[in-house]
Amino acid sequence: MSRNTQSEAKVGRTGRAARCGRAVALGLVAGACVGLSPAASAQPLGETAVQRRTSAFPQRETAARLLRTVPRMEFTDTRLEDAVNFVRNLTGADIDVAWVDEKHTDGLEKDMQVSMDVTDQTALEVIEILLERAEGEFSADGNAWQFNTKSGALEIGPKSRLNKKRRVEVYAINDMLTELPTYDNAPDFDLNQILQSSRGGGGQSPFQNNDDDDIDRKPLDEKVQEIVDIIQEIVEPTQWVDNGGDAASIRYWQGNLIVNAPDYVHRGINGYPWWPARSTVVSARPEGTRWVTLNQDSNIAAIEGIAQQPVSAVVNGRIVRSDEPGGGG
Repeated sequence: MSRNTQSEAKVGRTGRAARCGRAVALGLVAGACVGLSPAASAQPLGETAVQRRTSAFPQRETAARLLRTVPRMEFTDTRLEDAVNFVRNLTGADIDVAWVDEKHTDGLEKDMQVSMDVTDQTALEVIEILLERAEGEFSADGNAWQFNTKSGALEIGPKSRLNKKRRVEVYAINDMLTELPTYDNAPDFDLNQILQSSRGGGGQSPFQNNDDDDIDRKPLDEKVQEIVDIIQEIVEPTQWVDNGGDAASIRYWQGNLIVNAPDYVHRGINGYPWWPARSTVVSARPEGTRWVTLNQDSNIAAIEGIAQQPVSAVVNGRIVRSDEPGGGG
C-alpha cells in the first residue's frame, strides 16, 4: 500500500457506517484500521502525559489507557514498529520498546512483519499478541511487558532486556506459615464411671488418658521452602537463580520473603495493588432480583434500580404475604 493510502473500517452505529479516524500509512505492505466512532478516534484516550506523571501511581494511569476495549484491530504484514506506534498513538500511553540497536543485540526487530485480526480486545491484549507474534525462532525466554515504577511507562521487549531493571520487594508470609492445630486426640469419656461415682463410688476422673503421641508438625524451614518452591515453579520458572536463571532471587528473613526481580516477576507473585479499580453496580433483573457486579468502569457506574420483593410472616397461626391485601406490602 502506498504512503498516502488509508485503510477504512465500517462501524455499525445507529445503522450507519463511519470512517476509521486513524490509519497506518507509513509504507506498509498492508495497512491497519481500528473500528472506532469518529468522536472516539479524534483524540487519544485518557489523560495527558503530564497528568499521568503527577499521579501517585503513574503506571496506574498508563494501565487505565491500555485497558480500554478496541472494537477491532487488524494488521496484515505490518512492520512491528508501525503496529506499536499505532497502539501508542491510539491510546496515548507511554510505551517504551526494547529494540535491537547498535548497543543491544537482544531486542525486538523493527522491520519484523506481523499480522493479526482481533475484535473487542483491550489495547494491552493487543500488545501481548504483538509480543507473541514477534518472538524469534531461537528466542530462549520469550517477550514480556512490565511497568516502569518511576515514569509509569509500559516497557515491552525480550525478557533478557527487561531483566536488567530489577527491584526488591518484601512479602510477608507469616499467615501462610501458621499451622492450625487439629484436635483429633481428645480423651475418652467413661459414662459408666460417672454413674458409679454418683452412687458413692470412687472419685476418679471420667476422662481416660489417650496414649496417642503428639502430632508431628513440619519445621519452619520446611514450610518456608514449600512456599518458595511453589513460587519458583509457577512464576517464571526459568528466571530464578535457583533454577539456573539470572533474573530473580528469593530469600526468607523473619517472616518475610525478600525478592529481587524485574517488575513482570513481581506481577506474577502479587499482581498490581494499584491496578485500576472497578465500580460496584447494583441493578435489577426483569424478575426483580438484585445482583452485583465488580467489572464495570466507574465512569459509567450507576444504580439502575432496586426491586421490592414480597415477604411472608406467620400472624395468628396463618401465613401472611406482604403483597396480599392487608399484608402490609
